[in-house]
Amino acid sequence: MRIGDYRYESGYQAMKQLLELDDPPTAVFCASDEMAVGAVHAVQDKGLRVPDDIEVIGYDDIPLASMMRPKLTTVAQPMYDLGAVAMRLLTKFMNHEPIEEQRVVLLHHLVERESTKPRETTEE
Repeated sequence: MRIGDYRYESGYQAMKQLLELDDPPTAVFCASDEMAVGAVHAVQDKGLRVPDDIEVIGYDDIPLASMMRPKLTTVAQPMYDLGAVAMRLLTKFMNHEPIEEQRVVLLHHLVERESTKPRETTEE
């Protein structure tokens, strides 16, 4: 595991470190799509191929994820719902209303593109 700051350069540097390991990973999950783009570029700069040599998954489903080569597999967040929850809490705060501690879980989904190998399906 490597720590990054959600930006391109930290994804690039973290992937360079991972690729130097004696037993480098075969797949990497990045905390943001921007980091994943950096990770993909580090793999390519090393002369390796995504997803053949290493699979990369991002998080956020930013527009660039579907424009790069290979197209980035990513976890999409419900941005509208995220903004709505944040706005409700901000409105309460601005109105000096009590805000109870709560855990908010929003549905997300995997957007499978080209930076990962197709999943094998089992027939029953």
